[in-house]
Order: sequence, then C-alpha cells, then structure tokens
Amino acid sequence: MAKIRMNKEREFIKSFFQFSIGQWIAALISFVTTPIITWLIIPEEFGKASMFTLAFNLFLNISLLGTNKSFVRMFYEKPEEERRNLLWESLMPSLSVGFIVFIIICLFWKDLSFVLFEDYNHFLPIFLLGLTILIAIIEQFATLVVRMKQRGIAFSALRVVNGASNAVFTILYALLVSKTFYAVIVGLFFSHIVSATLAIFLERDLWFGKFKINTGSVKEIIKYGLPFVPTFLITWIFQSFDKLALRNYCDFTEIGLYSAAFKVVAIMNLIQTGFTTFWTPVSYESYENNPESTGLFEKVSLFISAAMFVMGMLIIVFKDVIFLLLAKSYRSAAQIAPFLILMPIMYTTSEVSVVGINFKKKTFWHMLIATVAAGCNVVGNTLLVPLYGAKGAAFTTGLSYILYFCMRTFISKNLYPVNYHLGKFFTATVVFVIVAFINTFVGNLVWQVLSAVVGLVIVLLVYNTEVKYALDLVVDELKRVKKKVANSA
Repeated sequence: MAKIRMNKEREFIKSFFQFSIGQWIAALISFVTTPIITWLIIPEEFGKASMFTLAFNLFLNISLLGTNKSFVRMFYEKPEEERRNLLWESLMPSLSVGFIVFIIICLFWKDLSFVLFEDYNHFLPIFLLGLTILIAIIEQFATLVVRMKQRGIAFSALRVVNGASNAVFTILYALLVSKTFYAVIVGLFFSHIVSATLAIFLERDLWFGKFKINTGSVKEIIKYGLPFVPTFLITWIFQSFDKLALRNYCDFTEIGLYSAAFKVVAIMNLIQTGFTTFWTPVSYESYENNPESTGLFEKVSLFISAAMFVMGMLIIVFKDVIFLLLAKSYRSAAQIAPFLILMPIMYTTSEVSVVGINFKKKTFWHMLIATVAAGCNVVGNTLLVPLYGAKGAAFTTGLSYILYFCMRTFISKNLYPVNYHLGKFFTATVVFVIVAFINTFVGNLVWQVLSAVVGLVIVLLVYNTEVKYALDLVVDELKRVKKKVANSA
C-alpha cells in the first residue's frame, strides 16, 4: 500500500515537474536577461512599457469573453472526437470581439497614446497593441489545448520558447534600433507569434480538420464564460490600481522602479504559472473521478505553501545581491520587492484552496471576492502612494492579496470542506509580513538581512514535515535513477 502511494506521489511530482520545468527555465532566462534590459532601457522608458502591458491585459481579457474558462471547464466533459468543435466554438466569439477591439483601438489611437504615454504621436505601439491582442487570443487557446491534454514537457517547451523569444527580440531591438519602451513592446509582440505558432503545430491534429459549430453550444460557452468578464475587470482593477495610482501621483521613473521589482518577483510568478497550469486539469480530473476524496487537495496545499514561503524568504534574504545585477538606476527597487512577493504566495496557494467555488460552479463568488479585494487595494493605494510612492503601492498590494486568499479559502471551504492546515499557513504569513515590513521601511541593512534569515528559519520549522518529506522524495528519486543507470550499464 505504501509503495502504491509512493508511486502515485512520484507520478504526481513527475507531472508537476514536467509542467514546471519550462517555467523554471523561463525564470532563469528572465533572471539573466533582466539585468541586460535594465542596462539598456532607463526606468522612465520601462515605466511606459509597463503601461502598455497594463492596457494589453485589459483589452485581451475583455476580448476573451471568458470563453477560455469555458473551454477548460468543459474539456473533460466532452468526448475526444468533439473537442475540435469545442475549440472552435470557444475561439470564434473571442476572435470576433478581439477584431472589434482592434478596430476601436486603431480609431482612437491618438487618445490612447496620450493616456498611456503622455504623447499623442505613438501610433506604432498602439497598432501593435491591437494586433498583439488578436495573436494572443489564438495563443491562449493553443496553449490551453496542450495544457488540458496534460502534455507537460510540450507546455514547458512553449514557456521556454516564449521567454527566450521575448528576451531576444527585446534586446535586439534595443541594440539595433532604439533603447526605448518600443523594445519591450516588440519583444512581447514577436514572443506571442512564436509561441502561438509552435503551440498550434504541437496539436495540429486538433486544430486542422472538419469541425461543426453548434449555435447552442456557443451560447452555453458564452453563458458560462461571460460572468468571468466583470470578474476580470474588477480583478484587473485589483491587480493594476497600484500602477494606475503611481501613474497619477508619481512619474514614469517610479513606475519603472516598481516594474523592475515586479520583474524580480516574476521569478516566483513563473513558478506560480507553472503550478496553476499543471494544477487546473489535475484538480478537475481528480474531482470528476472521486468527488469525496480531499486528500490530494490537503497535501498539495501544504507542499505548495511551504515551497512558496521558502522561496519568497530566500528572495528577501538575497534581494540586495539580486538587485546589484541591475543597472544602478534600478537598485532602489530592492526595498519595493518584499511585499510584492506576497502576491504570488497568496495567489498560488489560493489556487488550491479555491477549488470548492470552481467545482460547485459558484462563479459569482469570484466577482464578490475580487470586488472586496479591489476596494481594499484602491483605498490603500489612494492613501499610501502619495506618501510612500512605490513602497506604499507594494505594501497595499501585499496586504490586499492576503485578504484575497482569506476570502477565496473560507468561502470555498464552506462549499467543499478540505483541511488546509491554516494554522501553519497563517503563522508563516505573520512572520513574512514582519520580515517584509523591516526590509521595506527599516533602512538598516543588518536588520534587514538578520530578519530575513530568522524568518526563513521559522518558516522551515513551521513546515519541517513537508520539507523533510520533499527532501526524502528527492533522495529516493535520485537513488532510483542511480540504480536504473547502474542496471542499464
């Protein structure tokens, strides 16, 4: 029995590794190339690029109509021979709206250019904004197909290709054309093209061939997905108001520093994306097969929270060393990063604890949760950004995400009871907040490093069982691989 359990856990970890390895490599690429980009592009230009990304995410998710969510939810409900129909029934409404958005963006390009960049004359970035949205819609569904088929290695390859092509095109444009925010936009544009093309090629059998679009199915897809649009808009405000507040009260340089801190934190965001990508199909499949079994959710919650807290603490411990790699003009961003780390920690862990809302299809809770968290974020940023600039924005973002986790978790637990061992989680959270506060607002470097080291030790003690178990699995796997190699020799 123990052997069977160990084998299942090994397969689970193997699958997670396959989905995550691409994110880790992409994180490494980002870690290597971010210093290069900061040496080429000044904070002011980086800040303008951040405003472009803000607009891109807004228009993209409006265009999607939530049909990407419908595709994920209905994928395992459809027999394999009907999944091509499901793909095109989900994609066509999004592409249609995306094209309308593209036309509107092009018609009002001058106004949008001024809103984003304080300049009426940036036609190319605005045109690329609309075009990138159309390409990103296709990429969204192309990568979803790979993801839902649980092709971990293929999905990881897509992440690596996306990250590498983004970095290459950004750096080449900056070196060969101009060291402006245009470089970041061009990098984003071409990375979406490359990623979409590869993803379609990997699942070409599903993409190409006869398909039939059923009007009733399209209506069902839109009906399920549409409530996610206002939820997304509220979530967008929640996730973006920090930058909007900085845009209102500060200059593009401050936005650039804040964005640089985000780039470092993005190391964790990539891990978050890797886990979420892997977890979504696995969780739905597990629930469909055995709705009464909650052991998987309990264990995954413990291990992912342990991993995220440990990783977050390590980044704080070494934050000043990491930011030394960036251009001198970005060094002060080291004090902005600590509270931002709470964002991937809280979001990733809540992706496990939110399953009750998703399984029971109570999607209206997502809107309520996002509304409350957004309200908290708006009030916090309005009060603190004028006083503390980017530090105030980071502080508000971190605390807002704690609230976000709490609401997602407690509401979901009422719908689908799971023991998430919240005592451990909140102990680690309190410790992390104290460490983040010291590393943000206390200027003494010794106190900053000492608090981070002590915080790391406490987190390791809190999750000592999970850490030990993970290490034992790694050691066991290494022994197994060594034995396999010896036998083959």
